[in-house]
Amino acid sequence: MAARRMPNERRSLFGGTSSGGAGTSGGGGFNQYEEERENDRAVDEIANRAAALKRITIDIQEEAEQQQALLDNMGNYMDKSRGMVGKVSSYFNKVLKENRHRRYMYYVVGLVIFFLVLYRWMFSRG
Repeated sequence: MAARRMPNERRSLFGGTSSGGAGTSGGGGFNQYEEERENDRAVDEIANRAAALKRITIDIQEEAEQQQALLDNMGNYMDKSRGMVGKVSSYFNKVLKENRHRRYMYYVVGLVIFFLVLYRWMFSRG
């Protein structure tokens, strides 16, 4: 029966001897055991790297979601500020149309500039 291999022949193919058990005598079984350990270490290393990559991708996703929320909030604030600037602009146009209010606006602008110059002068010396 050439098609079937005998147990002794199987042992000799995998590093064992025909008289002893597999891996108990001879250097072949020991090499197989070391190769299996090396493969196990390589598999563990690959698993660790895959886990690290998974953690990194999860962190990237969380960061992207946080930045998206920040950008959405920033867009809302820009819309609100655009509305406020429009209201202030219409108010200034209304004030500038009347001469009496225009004079008060010049007083206020002059006082603001005066205080800015005074502030700059006081803190530029010290």
